[in-house]
Amino acid sequence: MINAILQGIMSLIIGLVSVLLAPIDLAISAALPDLSSAINAVGSYFNLALQNIGFAISLTGLSSTAISIIILYYTFKLTLPVTFYLIKLAIKWYDKIKP
Repeated sequence: MINAILQGIMSLIIGLVSVLLAPIDLAISAALPDLSSAINAVGSYFNLALQNIGFAISLTGLSSTAISIIILYYTFKLTLPVTFYLIKLAIKWYDKIKP
């Protein structure tokens, strides 16, 4: 009996909240653009950036070898600390589960 009363009260509260929030939901839906528009905007931004990246690199006047060395340096510099951290983490896990 008490369970039925509690379920009735909860369904009443849920119904009232949905009635109160329905106009706010409609206002948000009308004011904000569709999600597909946002996804399309992100895609078009990346297309624009990728189309112009070659021009921007050619403006620097660097050779392809120099650009390759710069990319390799930053790749090494950014991945080496992560690699060491992962190795240390694996050793810690091994020490914890070792009998």
